[in-house]
Amino acid sequence: MTNPMADFDRLVQSWQDIPGWFNWRDGQEEAAAHFGDGDRFVEVGCYLGRSICSLADVVAGRGLEVDIVGVDTALGSGPEGRRNTNAHSHAVQHGGGTMAGLLHRNVLACGFADHVQLIISDSVRASRLFPDQSVAWVHLDARHDYASVCEDIDAWLPKVRRGGWLTGDDYDQWQWPGVVRAVGDRLEGATPWCTSQWRWIKSF
Repeated sequence: MTNPMADFDRLVQSWQDIPGWFNWRDGQEEAAAHFGDGDRFVEVGCYLGRSICSLADVVAGRGLEVDIVGVDTALGSGPEGRRNTNAHSHAVQHGGGTMAGLLHRNVLACGFADHVQLIISDSVRASRLFPDQSVAWVHLDARHDYASVCEDIDAWLPKVRRGGWLTGDDYDQWQWPGVVRAVGDRLEGATPWCTSQWRWIKSF
C-alpha cells in the first residue's frame, strides 16, 4: 500500500519536484514577456508552491525585477468539486494541521527565498494589505465554489492597475461550474486563456 505522505518528504530542487497541479507555464511566460521591472504579481492559492516557484523561475530566466507574492491560508480548501474531493487533506495532515511549512520549505529549496514573499492569510483579508491599483497581475486559485470566487474577484479587482491582468485557474464548466459562473457574473469581457485558465484585462 502506498503512503500518500511520502511525496511530501521527497527532495525538492526545482518547481517540477513539488507535488501539485499545474499545466499553464505558457501563461506565466506570456506574463513575464508582457510586464516589466518594478511590477508586482500576486498568486492567491499556492498549495505547496509548484506554480509560484515555476513563476519565480520564469521571471528569473528573463532577468526581471518583480515582486512575487503568494497568498494561502495553508489550511486546505476542504471537499470541493463534483466529486467532493479534499485534495489538500494529506498535506495538511502531514504538516500537523497546516501546509505552511511545506510551502515555505519548497520555496527555499528552489532557491527563491529572496524572490517570493508568502502571506499566510485568507484571500480577502490579504487583499486589504495592498493599495488599489498597485498590482500588475493577480492570479486566483483559491476556493472554487461560486461564492468564494465572487468574493476573491471583488476583493482583488480594485488592486489591479490599469492594463493589468486578473486571471484564474480551473475554468472548466464540468468540473468547476462555480468558477465559470462567478467569472461570467462578475467580469464582463473575461475570456478563456491558456490551458484551463481565464483572463480579464483592466481597462480603467
